[in-house]
Amino acid sequence: MIDKLKIIGERINPGFKSTRTLFDNEDVAGIQALAWQQVDKGADYLNINVGDLAVQKPEFMVAVIRAVQDVVSVPLSFDFPNVEVQAMCLRTYDRDKAGGASPIVNSISELRWEMLELLKICHCRFVLMASERNQDGRRVANKTASDVHQTTRRMAQLMVDGGHGLTMDDLFVDVSVGPIGADMEGLTRMAVDSIHAIGADPSLQGIHMSVGLSNIGIMLPKKARDGSALQPQIESAFLTLTVPHGLDTVLGTAGRGYAMLTDDNLVLCGVRESLDCDGIDAILRIQQIYQDA
Repeated sequence: MIDKLKIIGERINPGFKSTRTLFDNEDVAGIQALAWQQVDKGADYLNINVGDLAVQKPEFMVAVIRAVQDVVSVPLSFDFPNVEVQAMCLRTYDRDKAGGASPIVNSISELRWEMLELLKICHCRFVLMASERNQDGRRVANKTASDVHQTTRRMAQLMVDGGHGLTMDDLFVDVSVGPIGADMEGLTRMAVDSIHAIGADPSLQGIHMSVGLSNIGIMLPKKARDGSALQPQIESAFLTLTVPHGLDTVLGTAGRGYAMLTDDNLVLCGVRESLDCDGIDAILRIQQIYQDA
């Protein structure tokens, strides 16, 4: 494990086939077991996302939150873009069962400031979506590390200085990452550079940075060319390049064995070199990690 790295357990999410089956069967006991397993493996928070059922069967979402809090004592992160759904989650959440810790709202953006109204229900922490910005009332995707950094600064300053009772410690910047094996647009490099820029900004001292770490290894084979497990090392390579610069939270798999890699590690070398390439050359360099020459 990496010291000070916090894990938001990602498995209570319909994106996982086994979890989708639990939802389809409304298997609350199975969801409780999944929650306990993640905490037992080291999750510091649990993500709660029941997908469309949050709107179709809100009573099921309420039952899930209560059932999870009956078996674990870590705080929860509610992953819904809908303010009404978030309000129901916060009203259901029992702070005492989480040791007094505030829940996390995932997420708020420059086009979703209405999420701040949730503070009227209870104190909560927020994930900031820094992959987009408000430009003259339009949603614009951020394309550079500078865009992500400046969006983060604007959002954080408004939230901390706006009389909402929030501090930098209440904020988690979501620095988006995608599959590195298909990264034609340099999004992995942008994520790394964004983390470096945010971490070096004195005005953002104390803010947390987070990524959905499992996304980075999607579509890659299981083994590197030396026979070692590839996907955990890809994830650890990203952490090796970013944790020293302030990344401290991941939405990921508890028990994954995240580690800081040595400079001569095959996967880390490949990831570093791919970040210096553009387009297809970056993808080809990643392929060299798992394909024989």
